[in-house]
Amino acid sequence: MAGLQIMTPASSPMGPFFGLPWQQEAIHDNIYTPRKYQVELLEAALDHNTIVCLNTGSGKTFIAVLLIKELSCQIRDVNQHGKRTVFLVSSETHVTQQVSAVRTHSDLKVGEYSSLKETQLWTKERWGHEFDEHQVLVMTCCIFLNILKHDYVSLSKLNLLVFDECHLAIQDHPYQRIMKICEDCPLCPRILGLTASILNGKCDPSELEEKIQKLEKILKSNAETATDLVVLDRYSSQPCEVVLDCGPYVDKSGLYDTLLYELDEALNFLNDCNVPAHPDDRSPMLISKQILTDCRAVLTILGPWCADKVAGMMVRELQKYIKHEQEELHRKFLLFTDTLLRKIHALCEEHFSPASLDLKFVTPKVIKLLEILRKYKPFERQQFESVEWYNNRNQDNYVSWSDSEEEDDEEELEDKEKPEANFPSPFTNILCGIIFVERRYTAVVLNRLVKEAGKQDPELAYISSNFITGHGIGKNQPRNKQMEVEFRKQEEVLRKFRAHETNLLIATSIVEEGVDIPKCNLVVRFDLPMDYRCYVQSKGRARAPISNYIMLADSEKIKTFEEDLKTYKAIEKILRNKCSKTVDPSDGGTEPVVEDDDNIFPPYVLRQDDGGPRVTINTAIGHINRYCARLPSDPFTHLAPKCKTQELANGSFQSTLFLPINSPLRAPVVGPPMNCARLAEKAVALVCCEKLHKTGELDDHLMPVGKETVKYEQELDL
Repeated sequence: MAGLQIMTPASSPMGPFFGLPWQQEAIHDNIYTPRKYQVELLEAALDHNTIVCLNTGSGKTFIAVLLIKELSCQIRDVNQHGKRTVFLVSSETHVTQQVSAVRTHSDLKVGEYSSLKETQLWTKERWGHEFDEHQVLVMTCCIFLNILKHDYVSLSKLNLLVFDECHLAIQDHPYQRIMKICEDCPLCPRILGLTASILNGKCDPSELEEKIQKLEKILKSNAETATDLVVLDRYSSQPCEVVLDCGPYVDKSGLYDTLLYELDEALNFLNDCNVPAHPDDRSPMLISKQILTDCRAVLTILGPWCADKVAGMMVRELQKYIKHEQEELHRKFLLFTDTLLRKIHALCEEHFSPASLDLKFVTPKVIKLLEILRKYKPFERQQFESVEWYNNRNQDNYVSWSDSEEEDDEEELEDKEKPEANFPSPFTNILCGIIFVERRYTAVVLNRLVKEAGKQDPELAYISSNFITGHGIGKNQPRNKQMEVEFRKQEEVLRKFRAHETNLLIATSIVEEGVDIPKCNLVVRFDLPMDYRCYVQSKGRARAPISNYIMLADSEKIKTFEEDLKTYKAIEKILRNKCSKTVDPSDGGTEPVVEDDDNIFPPYVLRQDDGGPRVTINTAIGHINRYCARLPSDPFTHLAPKCKTQELANGSFQSTLFLPINSPLRAPVVGPPMNCARLAEKAVALVCCEKLHKTGELDDHLMPVGKETVKYEQELDL
């Protein structure tokens, strides 16, 4: 594989195991050190057509760029006029992002193509010029499909075809049609698929294997993920997941029922209207139905206060439609809708003042959301400047060192006794959050509500929110120029969020996939995820070291969703097992499957009495991590132990552990020889725990002595 080898922790140039996914170490300005799992998947992609299955934030695009660079000798070959690489994305909005990634990490000439309308007019000669001038061409799948249909370029002239978000190929999608054309080509290029979810829609776990096989068949590739799944989990996001029952909405004023009745009556009237129309003509009731349906959704999801706000927004938007409408019948239906929305506003004015937020007229979901956001209020400045505050911060689950998913009974008991949702930690108190909603108007009005709440409630005044709903503003928008203005607005919203000028983004599914945003410590699903893809993509946005993924559920939906959530987790487990590459059992560095590692290396018992605390080979790494996280440090330093493992002459493995420089235990800790590298790492951690306890650094409860944690988490009583 062109000199590349799979890096073990001992051979990795990065030193510590405990690095975070967004901390790729720079060797030169534009060269980054790949993680172990990225090198492993690169090896697979060099060997055969591959579907890379990794969680959001795990560096799938970086693997694609590594493969492009490894195969670049075919691109640079002047004698054979050089082959070309084509990087396909599913939508125009993702083109620039992938172009930036290739340009950042390589010196290849990159072409950028996003407008199908513009490129459809290009001739074969024009495309020939583009392929001559550029070595990597990033384009939407629709543009490439058009190129293939017109035979503007031969597949035999390509060395690599990359499919971003390749799970879309399961459906009737341009990706699928591109692969059908590839089937007839005797010299088809290498295929690389990238996906955070092999699914697209709700899926029964029993059908999952069939779907994976279908995608593998369509792309003529093997689905792969990292063999060392827990190493991958360390680099990807592992937020604390919480499902909250928000309870029923009780409106004693009767306003909610009145508004719901008015909207339902109007929608029933529109549905009952039998207006003859030519199949090619637009329905005169289409816009009215869409607006009233959206207004009803806002009412049921957010409550009467938000319904009043959205009614006012819709009236203003309707005026534009009415102004430009030429058909009299269409105009009458728009005026009917305008009248009803004004009636909604008048009914609301009878119960509350539109000038201020009245929490009696919002749903329990909104109340619960505001409670969560209050918990992220920043501490006073002097607390941030206090060294003692940093020294006592709680980073209990900062990062997991252990590759074992097993825990002994005592550890599991401790976890059960902890509250399900402790947030925020002081270390993550600076809010960077996303609230996911389904509908555009929900995002717009919820953003308005949060801003209004910040004006009235000092606990929420710290929030600087904005919303993003996609780059278009509706298929029926009369002016394309306005769509361009909206596009620029949405780009500016993302820029401010990336720059932390805003700390809360309310978004539709536009940022679930593909869009580059910073690591978040809070992700809220205001509307529950409808399928596994939505679940895994939105959860993957919670990338901060300590983060929370909170799903808000109505009382009547929580039982059904809990079953769905079990299904999602089962799917996640099946995907990991299915996509794991089979490991050669002859590899001396591979850990054998062992039912109980404690039988291999005895636990360290802190007290000899029955039921006394103990450290096992499977829990020792976690204790070392927690110990290091509590050592004194400044806010810019992440203290982490370093472990080096070497293979001995007899084929066994031995690890040496180095604690951070400010630990009293400064001498390297050498572990016993073990029959595989991973067991050697676990064993040296256990030896280190024993030394720390005997030197007084850990007490009998395995807590750092003299470094008691200050409870800044402020548990939610939910």
